[in-house]
Amino acid sequence: MSKDHREYKQDPFQSMDDVALWQLFRNGNNGVFELIYNRYVNLLANYGRRICSDDETLKDAIQDLFIDLWKNRTNLGSTNSIQYYLVKALRRNLVKKLKAARKQVYTSDDPIGFELSPEMILINNESDRKLKEQLHESLNTLTCRQKEVIYLRFYCGMDFANISKIMGVNPQSAYNTVYRVLKVLREQMLHKIPILLIFLLQG
Repeated sequence: MSKDHREYKQDPFQSMDDVALWQLFRNGNNGVFELIYNRYVNLLANYGRRICSDDETLKDAIQDLFIDLWKNRTNLGSTNSIQYYLVKALRRNLVKKLKAARKQVYTSDDPIGFELSPEMILINNESDRKLKEQLHESLNTLTCRQKEVIYLRFYCGMDFANISKIMGVNPQSAYNTVYRVLKVLREQMLHKIPILLIFLLQG
């Protein structure tokens, strides 16, 4: 089969919503499984690096995730957000691995570590560098839980319902966390919140 023909055969999948894609995957469609992997593997790796600094542990967690998905596909429930399903599963895998390796200290407030890197803040010109530095300093004052909520909301584009399920809180709590964080950042950034929202967590 030619490359062009393979690409043509995959085109219908691109226009399908998550519910339809997930059902095809559960039915054993290899092409959809490959599409899901290619569509989300980089997002999962970026998210995982905020939790786990060990590349091998992260690589194993992502690999285990997709292996388990394929092996257990017929037993999986339905979902209307594949991104949410994968992020939640990866978080669970990483927490298990980190606990087993005793590489992370867990508390009730911050069950996992979470980091936001300066590279995630997009700047368009030299004059914005000071703003980037100030924003990164402000982000570093947040708790790990606050950082994760901000990341999931603005970088992953998730709604509060899915954020709450991933983090084990109610949707109102996730919303309140984002509101409080943006309020603090607005104050620290001298009310530059319109600019802040342009540069925050783009990558």
